[in-house]
Amino acid sequence: MTARPIAFFTIDHGTATTAAAIIGQLDGRFRLLAAGAQPAGISADGLLAGLVAEVAAIEPDVLPDPTTWSDWRRLESATHRPPRALVAAASEAGLGAAEAAVAAAGWRVVGRISPERTDALAATERCLDPDVELLVVATADPVPAEERDALADLVALVAAALGRRDDEPTLVLAGGAAGVMQRFPAARVVLGPAPLPHPHAGADPLRDLLVALDQALIAGAGGPAAGFPDGRRALVTATASLAAVLDRRVELVDVGATAGLRVLVGPGGVRGAIVSAEGALTPPDVIEDDRRADGVLQWSTIRADAASMRDRVRNLAIAPWRDAAGDGARLRLAAARAALARLDAAWRLPDDAEDRPASYGTDLLVASGGAFAVAPAPAVALALVDTLRRPGGMTLAHDHARVLAPIGGLADEADRRRLLADLLGDVLAPLGSAIVAAGLHAGRHRGTVRITSEDGADMRIELVPGGVQLVDLPPGVAATAELTTRDGLWLGVRAHHFALPVAGGLGGLVVDTREIPLRLPERPERRRDLLDAWQRPLWAGADT
Repeated sequence: MTARPIAFFTIDHGTATTAAAIIGQLDGRFRLLAAGAQPAGISADGLLAGLVAEVAAIEPDVLPDPTTWSDWRRLESATHRPPRALVAAASEAGLGAAEAAVAAAGWRVVGRISPERTDALAATERCLDPDVELLVVATADPVPAEERDALADLVALVAAALGRRDDEPTLVLAGGAAGVMQRFPAARVVLGPAPLPHPHAGADPLRDLLVALDQALIAGAGGPAAGFPDGRRALVTATASLAAVLDRRVELVDVGATAGLRVLVGPGGVRGAIVSAEGALTPPDVIEDDRRADGVLQWSTIRADAASMRDRVRNLAIAPWRDAAGDGARLRLAAARAALARLDAAWRLPDDAEDRPASYGTDLLVASGGAFAVAPAPAVALALVDTLRRPGGMTLAHDHARVLAPIGGLADEADRRRLLADLLGDVLAPLGSAIVAAGLHAGRHRGTVRITSEDGADMRIELVPGGVQLVDLPPGVAATAELTTRDGLWLGVRAHHFALPVAGGLGGLVVDTREIPLRLPERPERRRDLLDAWQRPLWAGADT
């Protein structure tokens, strides 16, 4: 008697789109059978029924009875719009440290109060904003002598303003500010540790507290997202499980419609993780601020007047799933580049053991989120290399079906690892590999890269200083890339010869000898022309 096939759904409820997939068991291994996405806010049942029908029309024997699909198990995760927070401190330095913790915990910072930047009227108006759900007052512990008077004035202002609100936003008193808790209703106050004086993406007790408050707020609000694991936190868990399965350093970046995530996992566990509203596809205040729209357009290659392009960026913020072809796809990837650059600007890792400088390198870099769904693989690979710049070699992959977050929501680590081990080749689309090598000088002896693959192929190309070269290396092909120069290259260390393992992919091998960090021309036309020269060959169907 033949056993009935096993199949289940994964569903990632995003703030802009919902992604779903069917996972089935074939020959004792779990495989990705189908995947799709639709705009958020629509019941997922239609999407699931359509996926079942697609598989049943091609390979009906791999599914249980298709008419029972509504009873199949579902692994689900959900993300939400970042709640709004107001940050106050008795000094600019304290304000910056507190804001870093609040922002990295996934809150959207909508106001900042300090004696140097805010007058009493403006501060009161911000405290009275009914959309503010969290107020953080933070100082070092103990309170520095030079901040005591300013803290007393700040607390008096905040207490008076909150006393006029009908609702009760959560108030976090962090560090030495806990000493004034008697000025506020006890039910409203949460005491927290002081902000880190030098914020980083590693362990941070204040950020952990703010994450817990964020999750509690979601659970208390109810709604469709309340019953599922948080998608961004689940991605952190899934990345840690993936690193354990591969026994490699794994970094993941997720660009969503309302927030972004970056996490790095090494042999000792999570080295750093931040969730930030600044990492969203479009900046939080892009509707109101032309400068924020212009920051996105710095990465665009589209030639049009500034006013119409700003409107297109705002439309992207309002309806991210629309205008997803042609120039719309290029604009979306430009916005993703800008989001990755903002995530990179906030990315700081704590020192390694014995105060050694932190290692930012990774073996595998995974891109996730709907921002990358409509761009060709080589263009996605270059977007990652353009913005998350570090010397060395790495493999690039794409969580194209958004399966990692639902898997990360599983409570049992053994279950997560088993699924990931089976599904690696299906759910992580191979973008290829990248080698980023700085310090190559123009001249007669610029250097070469020789690529020898396991199938016997052998090719040699001359390195181009300050350029990007794309080498055809198909998916599934493992190779060794040997870089040789007379003057030496910088790949974390300087040497004249490097040999790096590389893997093929849909985007091949990217050899990048541009500067770290990447410096673009200030003049818009020159910048656009340079970006276009790098990107145009990577877009299928682009005009030549």
